[in-house]
Amino acid sequence: MSYNYAIKTGTLKAFLERVKSKELEVPNKITQAYIESIGYKSVNDRPIIRVLKSIDFIDSNGVPTQKFKDFRTEISRQVMAEALKKTYADLFNTYSNPLEKTREDLENFFAKTKTSVKKQVLGLYVDTFKTLCEFADFGAVNEEKEIEKEGAVVKKGLAPKIPEGLAINLNIQITLPVTDDAEVYDKIFKALKEHIFSRS
Repeated sequence: MSYNYAIKTGTLKAFLERVKSKELEVPNKITQAYIESIGYKSVNDRPIIRVLKSIDFIDSNGVPTQKFKDFRTEISRQVMAEALKKTYADLFNTYSNPLEKTREDLENFFAKTKTSVKKQVLGLYVDTFKTLCEFADFGAVNEEKEIEKEGAVVKKGLAPKIPEGLAINLNIQITLPVTDDAEVYDKIFKALKEHIFSRS
């Protein structure tokens, strides 16, 4: 897994806040020239472009993706959480809640894939991850997955397990047509037997 970092996480945070608040419009491309045009002219500001690529907010050509656009909506924190869980999948597979881990734990994790980098750079990986997490709501992602699981159970026709001792009573009322033809009633009761009272 390839991770990226921002040298100035303050710039990364400021940029994301401006995007989220819609202060900035969705550009055709996010390039070095664009970054400079909105006030980030330092060489150390440029790495935010590669961070945006790593979380799939822009494609390889710098074109904003749907995730970038959705980040500007009411589900922005969920969008970021989903993006981070995908980008940092190995980290979330190692620690169920990386934000609860110590800085040293996180640095050690990144050190496994970045064996030749200095401790200072490992710190930038951690700072970048934590900065991005400020815009994420991982609880919203977990809640959505639970809803999807419940929906899948219903979709498959699988009834949720009923707690022991709980009884469910159904009251079915049928209005019969007024007729002197006994065969009509026979057909109705036959249908009831087949579709309601029969057991597989």
